[in-house]
Amino acid sequence: MLTVKFAVGDELREAYEALSIAGEPRGSNFVMYDDLRPVALMRMRIIREAAPVCEIERIRYADGVDEDDKTFFLHTMFFKLLGGAPIKLRIEGTEDEFGKFGFEKKGEFMEIYSPKINLYYNCGEKR
Repeated sequence: MLTVKFAVGDELREAYEALSIAGEPRGSNFVMYDDLRPVALMRMRIIREAAPVCEIERIRYADGVDEDDKTFFLHTMFFKLLGGAPIKLRIEGTEDEFGKFGFEKKGEFMEIYSPKINLYYNCGEKR
């Protein structure tokens, strides 16, 4: 069964090791588990500009994670972020999967204001 949760301490170190992520854990890390095995990680940090921005620094998947499970992870993360205070989300580069959720290209980044995340793109609807 897939679950997603915020990870800290030794649990986070184990996830970094399982997903071959070098260095000490930092930022806010959410891990997707297949039963007890870490299979995906999203690391974020808040940066201060004119207003705070939540920058998605890293997404790492274990070998063999299928596309549907990757999409589940992103849906879960964006659903969790919708429950918090509205904030601009940003990821460096271009990720086609993020475009489905409404992220738009802004220079070298893709961005969206969190309340505008489209979790219903698969239904042909907008929120």
